[in-house]
Amino acid sequence: MIVALLSSKELSENVIHGVISKKLDIINNLQMAAGKHEETIVYAVDYPSSIVSLLRAISIADTCIIIVNQEVSSLDAELVLAVEYSGISEGIIVYDEYSDTASFSKFFSAYKAGKFRMISAGEEYRFESASAGKNPGLKYISIDKHFIVKGIGNVILGFTLNGSVNKGDRMVLLPSLKEVAIKSIQVMDKDVSSAESGLHVGLALNNVNENDLDLNYSVSSSKEISNTYKCKLVKSALFKGDPFASKGLCCSILGKNLTVALATGENSQSILFNKPIIRANGKHVLADASLSVGKNRIVGSFELD
Repeated sequence: MIVALLSSKELSENVIHGVISKKLDIINNLQMAAGKHEETIVYAVDYPSSIVSLLRAISIADTCIIIVNQEVSSLDAELVLAVEYSGISEGIIVYDEYSDTASFSKFFSAYKAGKFRMISAGEEYRFESASAGKNPGLKYISIDKHFIVKGIGNVILGFTLNGSVNKGDRMVLLPSLKEVAIKSIQVMDKDVSSAESGLHVGLALNNVNENDLDLNYSVSSSKEISNTYKCKLVKSALFKGDPFASKGLCCSILGKNLTVALATGENSQSILFNKPIIRANGKHVLADASLSVGKNRIVGSFELD
């Protein structure tokens, strides 16, 4: 299971120690860590200055932990909106003796996050949801980092974001569609024969070189990709701009950060991505990265038709 840790302010060491047992890599401004109950925790180290890695964390997460700070601000509203327009349906709210829980509950009671269970810092917690993936039949692993291991060959680090992956699986790189085979799998530095959805894994791949991995962003069982899809857009009432006129639209789908443009026809809307992607099911958060910190950057959400 992957958990997005969300806070409108820099996380204190006390908060981190309350939910994290061990910090792992920082990749593309996303801190990865081992949670207290074998879950993987991710959080954006550059939020709120940038919203891009926040979108990435939410796009790969099954659930979330929201920290209530001493003062509830417009950035808390932005985080609540990001969760509201995501596919996340379960989460917990963590507070301490200094947290302004009264304001949090008052302002956000009508949103998903306002109905999440509240616990005090240090209190035991468990999540109910399993990480199964939302795209039936799809196997998908992000490529977050790659390198060469002597005696093994080309290895990628990434998240299993949909379905279970097995040693020997034949898949393709996206977006090049080059065919590869999974030679070996490691989870937490241990060799395994398979890895379920929601894990950070190391995969040794056959039939690839460094240039292949530089040019691709995922390993997928699906070859059906496109730059353009029809979509269903749901705009937040709190977003004041015109998303069809914005030049700063961005999103993250299955951990891949993308810039996008919207178009509208007589009876439909469409979305254009800067890279070809698969038709991923579910709600995807849309943001405007051109807006300054303090303004609501969450545009709403879209689903691909």
